[in-house]
Amino acid sequence: MFGSKLRRGASILTILTFASYALGLVRDILFSHVFGADAVLDTYYAAFNIPDLMLNIFIAGTLLAAFTPIFTHLRASGEEKEAEKVATTMLVMMPLAIGIISVIAFIFMPWLTSIVAPGFVGAQKEMLIDMSRLLLIASVIFSISNMLGSMLISYERFIGYALAPILYNVGLISAIPFVRYFGSKALIFGAIFGALLHFAIRLIDIRKTSFKLALPPDTKNPHFRQILKLMIPRMAGQPVEQIMYLMFTSLATTLAVGSVTIMNFARNFQAVPVSIFGISLSVAIIAPLSRKVAEGDRAGFMRHFWETIRPLAFMTTLAGIVYFFLGELIFQIFFGHGKFTAEQIHQTGTLLAYFAFSIPTQSFIFILARSFYALKDTWTPLIVSIPGLFAIGFMAKWLIPTMGMNAIPFSYSVVLAVQVVVLFLMLMRKINRTFPTHSPHSTNP
Repeated sequence: MFGSKLRRGASILTILTFASYALGLVRDILFSHVFGADAVLDTYYAAFNIPDLMLNIFIAGTLLAAFTPIFTHLRASGEEKEAEKVATTMLVMMPLAIGIISVIAFIFMPWLTSIVAPGFVGAQKEMLIDMSRLLLIASVIFSISNMLGSMLISYERFIGYALAPILYNVGLISAIPFVRYFGSKALIFGAIFGALLHFAIRLIDIRKTSFKLALPPDTKNPHFRQILKLMIPRMAGQPVEQIMYLMFTSLATTLAVGSVTIMNFARNFQAVPVSIFGISLSVAIIAPLSRKVAEGDRAGFMRHFWETIRPLAFMTTLAGIVYFFLGELIFQIFFGHGKFTAEQIHQTGTLLAYFAFSIPTQSFIFILARSFYALKDTWTPLIVSIPGLFAIGFMAKWLIPTMGMNAIPFSYSVVLAVQVVVLFLMLMRKINRTFPTHSPHSTNP
């Protein structure tokens, strides 16, 4: 069974992640009723791509990989002051870096949006540029909030961490009534308000820990520089996932009007079980795994790993089966009203059925990647993911003429399955090399 802290953390994350996606479902239903799958909502969803890519490359995707294991290791070794010094430096430097990059992105946004949405022209492209630029404000706020979130994971305080996405959805939903007065940009202001709520709850929770700012920041600190070194491969690898979603959007913009919205609705549903089980468990497990590495405890590392994999396999497979057989019915129940047409419901349900195959494999990849990060290896997941990106893109483009938009989730599911097998085999070898004095078979399930 899970250790008590790990079980409690996983339970909190699972429950609150479910609540976040339930609220996200309410958001999508309201959006579909108010707008339908039209050009406004297509533009709104496309506007998040550049700010999200920027944030995930430099902040969100790298902190769990690089900062959390080092911060946890220092605290587990009794070096609390050193941990606070490193965290303070990161809290200052990360938003500063995102702010500088945001200015550059603001200037080049017309060119960047042409890559993201080549099918958007005229007024729709201008709206996309304006929305994307405004969302850069939210990216700076998220850079601080995500840093606080990584610290909360190390302290194993999961309530503030997991409440943040719920409050972000509250901000998104709160904007809907103001659309009639301020137009579609009200939705973007809702995203900025949601980002502020996201930051506020994590700030409140971090103030309840023993953490104290250790100013001034020290960029020459060896642990800070070690974090930067670990971040480099993750920064190179994070765009792989984001570019893949950019590719999905780019392909969808060349198809019928509403394709971007339909793709996002299907992906949002696919992400629910992945986030509830895959991401939640991977977030809960990284600090315990990092501690076991610091202690040289192979048996404890493997115990945590397998106790996470077993329930994950059951729950994500079950979710995939439900989505495959009942995807269209689910969309009919939740979206069969307002401006979302029967044909759009059918298309979205079919896409979800194809995405269903990727639910277990994507969830496993999160666990496998976090296991590598705990071992202070951020290169291996990158090496495996890059060929996968090209394979998905090539397969999707090749199949679109015969499968239409369904080629995208089909290609995604096939390639992820191959990546899981490769990553698992490489992880077992990595574990045996990291803990050479223990029998490699002593903790097999």
